Amino acid sequence: MSQTTLDPQTEARLRRRRIIISVIVVSIAVHVIGGILAGIWIVARFILATPTTFEVKKEIRIAAEEREHRMNMAEFDAARPKPSFTDKMSTARPTEFSLPDLPTLPIDAMTTVDPSDIVSDQLSSLAGTGAGSGTGGGGGGKGSAVSFFGIADMATRVAIVVDVSDTMFDRQPGKFNAVKQEAAKLVQGLGINTLFNIIIYEGGSVAMFPDMQPATDANKKKAAAWIESVDGGRDKRGMSYRGTYSKMGTGLYEGGGTRTDTALKQSLSMRPSTVFLITDGEMSRMGGGAPAQDKEEDKKDDRQSSSISDDELLGIIKEFQEKMELPARIHVVHFLTKAARDEEEKVLRAVARRNDGRFKQVKAEDY
Repeated sequence: MSQTTLDPQTEARLRRRRIIISVIVVSIAVHVIGGILAGIWIVARFILATPTTFEVKKEIRIAAEEREHRMNMAEFDAARPKPSFTDKMSTARPTEFSLPDLPTLPIDAMTTVDPSDIVSDQLSSLAGTGAGSGTGGGGGGKGSAVSFFGIADMATRVAIVVDVSDTMFDRQPGKFNAVKQEAAKLVQGLGINTLFNIIIYEGGSVAMFPDMQPATDANKKKAAAWIESVDGGRDKRGMSYRGTYSKMGTGLYEGGGTRTDTALKQSLSMRPSTVFLITDGEMSRMGGGAPAQDKEEDKKDDRQSSSISDDELLGIIKEFQEKMELPARIHVVHFLTKAARDEEEKVLRAVARRNDGRFKQVKAEDY
């Protein structure tokens, strides 16, 4: 059999053709195999059970900056346009009611807050000692700029609580007039949109009004006269809960002594947004029973005096604060009629610190 001999060019073309065909076949085979494997993998994903895995994600929570939030909200409220009213109020007959004059804003209420007070408030809140601290006081919204012995605040419901025990008058005769002047100045600076009351205390506490009253001109005038009528000391026995004080307003009696606890109970029951407490620091209670009605009974009163503990006073305040929608700020003025006693200063500072308030010592001799 004869063998056909191809010329070199034809043989080269055949070789290239075989190579191209081989590459195409291999490529098709690879794709087919890859498609089969991919199909198997996709089917297996839905047939085979997915293994259970557990993952713990770290949740980051940032504590609310309550003080900054209150400041931002106050700034927002102040920036809002004031509502305008086109309706006019008219009357067909004379009446005692009259619209009040615009209040004069006390300059000392506009002073910048001492940074050290802000720092001390933040440290106390971080320490977790606050019973209702950091809430900024009840009331919210707008109010009046108030100032009492240099402690400035914005308030909608103000309670002024004044210690009128004998030691407030006798140790520094005549210096109690400074307390009267500051209280009267605070009341006169209140706006018509602010409610207020004044509470005095020694053997019991007496509120000028049964409840908070609006700061109208008529009520301010009554308050000024009422504050001026307050007097006391050992040589004025009629000026006591057992005498004149009990007839000056709504009283609360719990056994006599110097009842700071009773006064705070009465003031906090009126749901204030801000309380200003001024005292020389002494607080005590007598044995139970109704107050004596005259000097003869007073002579026979041999009840024993006992101190009011820090925990008890703070516990009473906490109990009342928890009943309020927003707790009140309690500012404390320590009116020094003598050298400060550590135990008294400690509890007064705690009252202010744990209730978002400020504490200030004032020497009676400076007035």
